[in-house]
Amino acid sequence: MCFSTTASFVSAAILTTVGVATIKKTQSRNQLFFASIPFIFALQQFSEGFVWLSFIDNKYSDWEKLSTYTFLSFALLVWPVWVPLSQYLIEKQAKRKNILFYFSALGILFSILSLIYLFYFGSKASMTDYHIHYELRIPVAAKIIFGILYLIPTVFSNFVASTKGVFLMGVFILVSYAISRLFFNDHVLSVWCFFSALISINIYFIVARERKLNLSEKTSESHS
Repeated sequence: MCFSTTASFVSAAILTTVGVATIKKTQSRNQLFFASIPFIFALQQFSEGFVWLSFIDNKYSDWEKLSTYTFLSFALLVWPVWVPLSQYLIEKQAKRKNILFYFSALGILFSILSLIYLFYFGSKASMTDYHIHYELRIPVAAKIIFGILYLIPTVFSNFVASTKGVFLMGVFILVSYAISRLFFNDHVLSVWCFFSALISINIYFIVARERKLNLSEKTSESHS
């Protein structure tokens, strides 16, 4: 079994620990959105753990709808806004900050459209080939546009940000998307979110590095 209930709950536990440690490393309120990403991924993985339980244990069958929509809310509503906004808040270069502002606006628009879609058309989860499939009732042509509009704020905002280490994280996330699309096409949302959750652990090192650099700069200023 490639992914499972255990994988979801274990990753949630690890990400919670990393998320709390990352938040403790922050030096300003502006960093909190970015530092909170591993912790939010932990909540998302935790919700998917209950999606798994609803399939394999009848005691949790009533949790299927709630846990499915919780997972999809993180995937389709939270991340398109949270990722570019978190980059916008910590960005120091004016031109890049302006671009990230528009990425954030696009993310908000996408989230609103996704909310309308989920409200009117709904979605359903199913387990196939030891993976979870989230059914999105969208025509194939519309899915391509939907996917592009999702990737711009959620992934490509990482390529705009000047914070050291974020560009490479964006590369890893994009590669993980390509792998998910190539090998797990019917389970992209579930598999890609799992990969991205693990990749988000890198945020701890980015925030820790920024903290160390800021402390070094303050020490240098005090000695000059």
